[in-house]
Amino acid sequence: MPNAQYEQMHLFLFVAPVGYQTAAWRHTESRVEDLYSFDLQADIARRAEAAKLHALFLADWLSFEDTGKNPDLTGYEPFTTLGALAAVTENIGLVATASTTFNEPFNLARYFSQLDFLSKGRVGWNIVTSTTGEENFTIDLPPREERYARAVEYMDVVTGLWDAWEDDAVIADRERGVWARRDKIHTLNHKGEHYRVEGPLFVPRSPQAWPVLVQAGASSSGMDFAAKFAEAVFTVKPTLESAREFYSGLATRTLEGGRAKPPIILPGLMPIVGDTEAQALEIHDSLSDLIDRETGIRRLAKHLHNADLADLDLDDRVPAERLIAPDQAEAQGAPSRYRFFHDLAVSGVTVRNLIRESSKADGHGVFTGTPVQIADHMETWFHGGTADGFAILPPTVPAGLQRFLDDVVPILQERGSFRTDYIPGTFRDNLGLERPKSPHQP
Repeated sequence: MPNAQYEQMHLFLFVAPVGYQTAAWRHTESRVEDLYSFDLQADIARRAEAAKLHALFLADWLSFEDTGKNPDLTGYEPFTTLGALAAVTENIGLVATASTTFNEPFNLARYFSQLDFLSKGRVGWNIVTSTTGEENFTIDLPPREERYARAVEYMDVVTGLWDAWEDDAVIADRERGVWARRDKIHTLNHKGEHYRVEGPLFVPRSPQAWPVLVQAGASSSGMDFAAKFAEAVFTVKPTLESAREFYSGLATRTLEGGRAKPPIILPGLMPIVGDTEAQALEIHDSLSDLIDRETGIRRLAKHLHNADLADLDLDDRVPAERLIAPDQAEAQGAPSRYRFFHDLAVSGVTVRNLIRESSKADGHGVFTGTPVQIADHMETWFHGGTADGFAILPPTVPAGLQRFLDDVVPILQERGSFRTDYIPGTFRDNLGLERPKSPHQP
């Protein structure tokens, strides 16, 4: 039976301009020399739009990784990048990551409102509270629970600002000289524990009213936040069992919280496509071999909550005493995918293979195979109450990305599991989401 929530899957593309695999920039066909040229960014966007994908997803990092051996997965500042991409695309959604901890809510509300106008209603906001970056800002990073408490108030502020103008406030009456009715523009006058914002915004309600709200936290606090606010959730669930548990758990939290519909749940997936299964595995292994030990150890240590791995050889196993229990790690603010890597390590997986796992997709699901095998895999998850679609992590760009778009997407379309065109309207319309109603109007 098809997934009960949607008849067709949603597909977002994670924007990794040289590929999501850690050392993808070393691939002979990468365009690493063009990393910060707009030509490369526009090319990726146009390829994804031609395949009718729902959205581009831009991550963001606020801390510098210090080995200097690998370019960041994007390194792009999201707001300026989305503004530029809005001008060279027509239909695809544009999702930017922005932190509630390091952005003032009034500024963020302005940025997204303006981008929604510029894109004709195609923007989304990936809401993060941040786990790093305080070294670059004038505030200390609060503990997780406090970050999420602040984020709840933050959402009250930004949504209040987006709702300040009633939909029919602008009348553009040239004869009377009245552009907008002041009685339909409302101040916010928010005075809370963390924020004081009077409002209103300087522009009318945007085409979507609010950007599509996306979230990626997998901790208990993150899931509670997603259940309250998120309309789409990007998650790290590499196994069918863990994905099904997350899907069911988040849906339950959402409905118990009084919302009528759970968010769209999108596990990350890196598809490595080959003409044969053997060729796909060969591509997989060749990419893993591009990862140098220093970078691999550093990334693995990060996933293992800064465990001491420096003295270990690649064929060693991680001593159990260097790892803390997942529940304890979560309480200390460990990355949401700590449990996955902890369980691999205690099962006896070698450092070499742990590095391969952490570097190829940051703990996301990786599937190698022919186009038909990958399409089968995606449909198994989609029709099994496990996912509403996927956030696609291209192993390499442009080669790995184009193989997926050219060879896998058409199979999904032929089977009716993925759409063949956009529908007229906004990003919300294309996701099957309602436009938020103004609280100031019946």
